[in-house]
Amino acid sequence: MNWSVICATNSEKVLKSCLLSSPEIHSAAEVILQRGFRSAATAYNAGIEKAKADILVFAHHDVYFAEGWVAAVEQAVQTLSKQDPQWAVLGIWGVDRAGVRFGHLYCAGLMQRLGQLFDAPREVRSLDEAVLIVRKSSGVRFDESLPGFHMYGTDICQEANRRGMKAYAISSFCIHNTNGYNMLPWDFWKCYLIMRRKWRRQLPITTPCAKITFWCRPMIVWNVKQALNILLKRHKPGRRLPDPKRFYQENSLFQAAGPAQCGGIIERKGETVP
Repeated sequence: MNWSVICATNSEKVLKSCLLSSPEIHSAAEVILQRGFRSAATAYNAGIEKAKADILVFAHHDVYFAEGWVAAVEQAVQTLSKQDPQWAVLGIWGVDRAGVRFGHLYCAGLMQRLGQLFDAPREVRSLDEAVLIVRKSSGVRFDESLPGFHMYGTDICQEANRRGMKAYAISSFCIHNTNGYNMLPWDFWKCYLIMRRKWRRQLPITTPCAKITFWCRPMIVWNVKQALNILLKRHKPGRRLPDPKRFYQENSLFQAAGPAQCGGIIERKGETVP
C-alpha cells in the first residue's frame, strides 16, 4: 500500500515514544511532520499539498500503530475498492447514523479498550480525530475555519457526504496514548458551536464524544454532570502510558486475534457526552 503519514506535533518526546516508535511506520512513503500550526485543519491541508501518496494517514502524535495495522488498513482499502471505490474518509473509531460505535483501540485517557474486531468497513457519519485516512484524489479537505484541534473529523465526514461520498470505520487496532481530562476545554466547545451553525440542517449529529444539537442540551447536561463527578471525586482521568509499545506487547488480549476476523456492534463505556 502506498501511503503517507501526516502529523501535527508539538512534542518531540511524545512523537518519538508513540507514532515514530510504531513498528510499521517505516513502510510509509513519507512521514510529514507539521510543527507550529495553530489548527489541525491548516496543518493537514498544508500536509496534503506536500504528500506524494493517494492514501493519506492523519495521525495524532500520541498514537501507536500496533503490528498488523498497515495490513488491516490495506485490507479495508481493497474491500472498498470493490464495494465503494469513491470512498473519501476512513477512521479507527466512528459513529453511524443510529448512534452505534465501531472501532477497535485502546484509549489511555479512558484506561480501557474500546470496541472489538469486526469484519468489513462500516459506514459512519462521524469519525474520531486520533487517526483519519483520506483518499487524496477524493478532493475532500479540512475546514480551516475550525480553530484548534477539535471536531475536524466530524466535519470532514460531513464534507464527504455533501460531495456524495462516504466515510467508514475500519478494524485496525492502535493505541491512543492520550492523557484524560476533567473537563473538555473551551476550544472544544467553540468548535462544537461552529459545527452546530455550519451543519444546522443536518442536526442532530452524534460524534464519538458529543452529540451536536440545535439547543445544545447535551453539552450543558454533560458539563453539569462532569462538574458534579469532579466535586464528588467520582472521576479520575487516565494518564499517558510511558511506553505504549511495551504495554501492547505485554497485553495478549490485544493480540488474541488478527485484524478483521469477527463482527459485532460496538459498545463504548467511556465518557461520551449524551
